[in-house]
Amino acid sequence: MAFQIVTPPVVAAVELADMKAHLRVTSSAEDAVIVSCVAVATAEIEKILGGALITQTGEIRVPPFGAAPFEIQIAPLQEVVAVECILSDGSTAPIDMLDFEVWDDDGAAYLRVTAWPGTVATRPDAVKLTIRAGYGDAPEDIPAPLQYAVKLLAAHRFEHREEVVIGGTPAQIPRGVDALLGLYRRRWFQ
Repeated sequence: MAFQIVTPPVVAAVELADMKAHLRVTSSAEDAVIVSCVAVATAEIEKILGGALITQTGEIRVPPFGAAPFEIQIAPLQEVVAVECILSDGSTAPIDMLDFEVWDDDGAAYLRVTAWPGTVATRPDAVKLTIRAGYGDAPEDIPAPLQYAVKLLAAHRFEHREEVVIGGTPAQIPRGVDALLGLYRRRWFQ
């Protein structure tokens, strides 16, 4: 269940000035590299957490789930924008917003469709959910531990730009990143 971004975030998870202060960089000579490091660190962290830091809209495709509640494994979920399904005849049909419900149970989001528009195809991608996820529209909306994890990982990427350093001391990704992400990592079992 991969989250395919449809509308990316409009701002970075960490502002350039904030990242430069963290790195103790005062010139603008490497601004593009710093912005790139923040983008890469953000993508890595979002992949590890299975979610989004800054508000973005995306799609996930899932197998049909009938009348049982389906756990949406993207966090934090802001809204289910639309639900569409592939019917057994190959056509697609939207599901009216009145025919599905979404609720949050202790940080886990669930979706239940109360009325399907027909017989849903038995395919692993038969249901398409368009969702909006993220902590908010601004870097300040991201919890401080997650924002700091982005800074640590981006700093590591900035300082160690090659996969392997020949003749130098090997550098491991900071262990603090994993500890900080552990505070927000959700475990999904299927």
